[in-house]
Amino acid sequence: MTQHPSPGADPRRHIEGELVDLLSGMHLLHQPDSRRLLVGKLRERLSDHGVNDYDNPRMQSIEIVRVCLLDLATLIEVLAFFEPAAAHLGPLHRLRHEIDAVELLTAEDWTELRPALSAHRPDSLGWLYQRATDHKTATPPSWCVSAWDVFVYLTGQNAPAHGLPPNMLFLVLLEYEVDRATARVIRERNRRQASLLDLTEDLDLRRARVNAGDRTPEPYVYLVIQVEPDLAPGSTVYTVSHYRQWQGAQGWHSRRHGQLTDVAHADLESTVERIVHQMEIEWSDRRADVAVELVLPVELLNEDVAWWRKEPASAHLEQKVLAMDYPVVVRSLNRLRQPEWHRAWRRRWEHLQAEPAHSRLFRSRPDGAAYLTRLEAELTADPRWSTLLLSAAPTPGNPLGFKEVMTALRAGLPVIVWHRTRPSDTEFWEEIRDMTADGRIARLPVHARQARLDALALEPHADRHSGRHLVVLWDDPDRTPELHPPGDRLGRPA
Repeated sequence: MTQHPSPGADPRRHIEGELVDLLSGMHLLHQPDSRRLLVGKLRERLSDHGVNDYDNPRMQSIEIVRVCLLDLATLIEVLAFFEPAAAHLGPLHRLRHEIDAVELLTAEDWTELRPALSAHRPDSLGWLYQRATDHKTATPPSWCVSAWDVFVYLTGQNAPAHGLPPNMLFLVLLEYEVDRATARVIRERNRRQASLLDLTEDLDLRRARVNAGDRTPEPYVYLVIQVEPDLAPGSTVYTVSHYRQWQGAQGWHSRRHGQLTDVAHADLESTVERIVHQMEIEWSDRRADVAVELVLPVELLNEDVAWWRKEPASAHLEQKVLAMDYPVVVRSLNRLRQPEWHRAWRRRWEHLQAEPAHSRLFRSRPDGAAYLTRLEAELTADPRWSTLLLSAAPTPGNPLGFKEVMTALRAGLPVIVWHRTRPSDTEFWEEIRDMTADGRIARLPVHARQARLDALALEPHADRHSGRHLVVLWDDPDRTPELHPPGDRLGRPA
């Protein structure tokens, strides 16, 4: 590799050198025919700037950089036309944004910050980007793989009317994710910039807030799949809508990404499989964990959704189920369609979130004809009841299970738990009590996922573990699918 001047001494010369190295290493430049086609396409796109022909790949690269240095966006578009999956495109995007940032960054940024941040690729990079941009977009561009990439991409983006520019805020948040030496470089850099921009007070305030704990990310983004029965007389089909949700500065964002009608009951599993497959492709560059939720009518709540197929078996792989990769919970479509029940629901959810250690688990034990009335009275009397353990699963053979579910929903309980295949005995009660005690209720979907993984580890004897048939209804009233009016829900990417 050619030695380039220090980027602090002359960032443009350093970037030029990197560009030449990258281009001359591309297979495209080493084949005479493809090199001529590339030069011809560049001439078409850069009609005011001729690109001379050279037989030597490095000389051709130097010529291309000479012409395109200030229009790298066009160069990248042309290269992507020839090699859309080229590994060089990511670094080229970064160099393009470095050129744009040359006048905005100091010599110290290039000599001290650049090497320090280029070495850091924290798992929280996506969340840090979201916070720095006030959650205006869900994820940074896919080429942003290091902290330096994100910093350069944010440099020059519009700052808010009051407060720190996005690249400075990104560094404030990043300071708590890196080693001491890099944190010191970040602090000194931000202090210099804040003094120049008269933002020292804003910087101190933001650092104090972050230091006090204002940096905990929402750990999940959500794929929410809603299954709604067709209400036409005699109909046995469903409409399946799917949403993507992530937390923003002003609350939750929810976008509908598709809707399928006339889906038969037998096709629900394969429909969900296709939706999950599509999500994994489109969210392949997201760093946050994904949770899957199914909003179901009461008659479908006992479907074995956590064990629905994610990927089919192949020649060398076993089938994979949703429970292997995600926390999977069900939610209530019936309550979503009963707005008069929402106030009680919201109040209990808020109490659960504020004081999870004081949240209470109620075990349903039917004892007579008036049991459901007594059950609802007991639940209503104490706002600390957040979770109901059903006496048995809601199935056509056990209509009482449906009534227990609906009673808990009307009373506002956000969490309902049951065993899919057998009544809730003492052993299962104790397991659920352990999962929800001492504030653990706040992470019940995660504990349920671990129980399912424990069951999967016992295959082919998974049925022996209660995690195989554990169902969790986990219903957040602040994160319903239909957060926006109909005209704002169609086909918008997360």
